[in-house]
Amino acid sequence: MNSQRNHLFVRFGFSICVALLMALPAQAANTIRFYAIVAAGGSVDAMARIVGEKFGPLVDATVIVENKPGGGGNLATQTVARAAPDGLSILVSGNNHTSNLSLYKETGYQLDDLIPVAELMRGPAVIVVPNASSYQSFDQLLSDAKQRPGQVSFGTAGIGTASHFAAEYTFFTAQVKMVSVPYRGSGPSLTDLLGGQIPVAVSSLVAAMPLIKAGKLRALAVTSLKRWPGAESIPTVAEFGMPGFEQLSWIGLFAPKGTPAEIIEKYSQAAKAVLADQDVQRRVAGLGGVVGEYGAADFKKFIDQDYDTVQKIVKSSGMKPD
Repeated sequence: MNSQRNHLFVRFGFSICVALLMALPAQAANTIRFYAIVAAGGSVDAMARIVGEKFGPLVDATVIVENKPGGGGNLATQTVARAAPDGLSILVSGNNHTSNLSLYKETGYQLDDLIPVAELMRGPAVIVVPNASSYQSFDQLLSDAKQRPGQVSFGTAGIGTASHFAAEYTFFTAQVKMVSVPYRGSGPSLTDLLGGQIPVAVSSLVAAMPLIKAGKLRALAVTSLKRWPGAESIPTVAEFGMPGFEQLSWIGLFAPKGTPAEIIEKYSQAAKAVLADQDVQRRVAGLGGVVGEYGAADFKKFIDQDYDTVQKIVKSSGMKPD
């Protein structure tokens, strides 16, 4: 009798386990690692997580964001460049991807070692001064810089960063000679700007906007071609005698060379679907940007053009890595 009862309990328990397992959601077939070129925090890491959250289910995978800072982005890029081309290792990078190849003698990768998959986000830099500054407009700053070549300094988030390239390209196009003061991020440069240690800073719009809205900083110009959504009161660099000027920071996805074309296309379409989500667009706007527009083919054209532009800026400005 006891043996029969035990047998029934075992069968009953087994049936419950089977039912519970069947009720669980199906597990994704693969795990994709998004290698972010920076430590946790900041727009690159944020975009990796925002996109990865919705990207995984679209490609039947679980996305894990792995932060791999180092070498100005070179470490993460090397890791993905050397990974198996199976679609399971994806790089999340920004302007460093093209700029490092012009700044560093040894990056550990070449431009064609990675395949552009999709542009995720873009946004402008902004030229700012303290609210008490004598520079009331961007043309006043340019006029003073022309009269005093090499005497007016500007702070950036660091050598080779998107804000640094935006600054160098802006002042090169305006034909003024100013002195770059690199910091370890936009925050420290804006702190010194407010403290009077530097007269001008070029920062990401997202970092500077709270101080602009608080009336502590005056925005002179943004580096987008058209006035930026949410910051329409700030004129563009192009409006000051430089028609067509634009220099944006960007973030995108890259896969190792040799990754099959069908995987690249699948991931490109998945990224496009993610970026069409209104919640994603809202979160990207919170980072001071807009969602990217380029799929794989157009993103490759953009990367090639960006690389050519970066080389010209590096040669003209004499930029060197930290």
